[in-house]
Amino acid sequence: MDPFDVLKFCPKCGKSAWENKHANMRVCRSCGYEMYKNPTIGGAALIFDQQDRLLAVRRTKEPAKGTLHLPGGFCEAGECIEDAVKREVREETNLEISLGKYLFSIPNHYEYKGVELYPLDFFFEAKIKDTERLLPDKSENSEILFIPRREINIDAFGLESVKAALQRYLGR
Repeated sequence: MDPFDVLKFCPKCGKSAWENKHANMRVCRSCGYEMYKNPTIGGAALIFDQQDRLLAVRRTKEPAKGTLHLPGGFCEAGECIEDAVKREVREETNLEISLGKYLFSIPNHYEYKGVELYPLDFFFEAKIKDTERLLPDKSENSEILFIPRREINIDAFGLESVKAALQRYLGR
C-alpha cells in the first residue's frame, strides 16, 4: 500500500484535504502543508574476516524473513549513517567494528506491514575489532554466518539492494 494512502489526515491541521501534486508529493489544500515520499536511510557493512569470509546474518523478520542479510539497519533521527551502521552491527551481532571506506548507495523498495517503504541503503567496508563477543540478537537474526568469498550465493540474500550491492562489490 502506498504510504500516501495510509495517511488520511494532514499532520499539521488535521483535515483530509490532500491534493496529489505528483507521485512523490502531496499538498494539503487547507493549510498548504507539503508532504513528500522521501526515502528512509539505511546502512549495511560488508565485513570480511581474516579468512576472507563474509559476515552475514539470517533474518527473523519480514521483509525477507529467513533469508541472508548484511548486518545493518535504519538510521535514527539525529544520527549519521556511519554511527547507524556501527550501532546496528553491534545490536545484531554484539560486535564492535571500524568502518572502512564508503562504497556506494543503492535505492531499495519493499513492503513492510502492508506499507511500501523506499529505503536508500548506504554500504561500507568494515573490519571487526574483536570476534570474541559474537552473539546474534535473536529478535532480529536467527544466526550469524561467515561465508567464504567463493561460496557467496547472492540469491540467498533477500533484499534487492543487498543483492545489487554484493553483485557490484564482488564484480559479478
